[in-house]
Amino acid sequence: MRSPYEDAVLYDWEYRRRRDDVRFYCTLADERGGPVLDLGCGTGRLMAPLLRAGHTVVGLDAAPAMLARAAARIGRLPAPSRRRALLLRADMRALAFPPRFAFAVAAFHSIQHLETDIDLARFFAGAARALMPGGWLAFDTFAPDAQFLARATPAPRDRLRRWGTTRFTHPATGQRIAYSETYRLAGQILQMTLHYQRIDGRGHQLGRERRVLLSHRQIEPAKIDELLRAAGLKLIASWGGFDGRPIEPATEQQIFLAQKPASASRDSSQGASRRTDGERQKYRVSRRKR
Repeated sequence: MRSPYEDAVLYDWEYRRRRDDVRFYCTLADERGGPVLDLGCGTGRLMAPLLRAGHTVVGLDAAPAMLARAAARIGRLPAPSRRRALLLRADMRALAFPPRFAFAVAAFHSIQHLETDIDLARFFAGAARALMPGGWLAFDTFAPDAQFLARATPAPRDRLRRWGTTRFTHPATGQRIAYSETYRLAGQILQMTLHYQRIDGRGHQLGRERRVLLSHRQIEPAKIDELLRAAGLKLIASWGGFDGRPIEPATEQQIFLAQKPASASRDSSQGASRRTDGERQKYRVSRRKR
């Protein structure tokens, strides 16, 4: 098994149309202000737009190939934007920043790579320490419905049904690839194996299949609330999609916004109260009763 983050070029190509989350988080960053901490920044998919918007951003990731791709992307920005960027290779479970960030974000299901309660607790505690009083932490999770989870069975991996079968051309090598997915559910961990098989023009297999393992911890909203509270953070808003819909049982994308308690001079609702009427309508913030 290989990591999905070894081939950064393919990663960018596969998710090139995923833009709704970038717009959503950029709106939150604009509203709250910076500096911004981009946790699990990957190839800079979110970091570059934040820099173009004028923010100072620290991007953190554990995968060298992803950071190299991010560095190349940031290197193409104008000099003023580049000067406001810092990339770090680090583990999200061991954050050691002083409280200097107004906004922290862990986009595209990043926290679900932390498979245990201990790892999640370490992440939230480190993120809380990195935030200024009143600062925001935003993140999202993938919450597949029962129909999707039914694809995952305890059968031996070589007998699992293949899903999402398609063919494409690798954006860097030009090699034709036959792609498919298999799923297993091991307790709270959804294991997704991505299969990449090189083929010739007639569809004949070339060499051995490349398998990539992507594991996601499944986390209920109530568990997230519990972990946030333990870290000293307050959940102030949640959404069931980047279009602002509320979280419902069948919601696949779940987005959460937490806040570090503010000092007496800065009310915890101060930032959120600056939304325009249009933004309120667009995102339909579902705030919990205080």
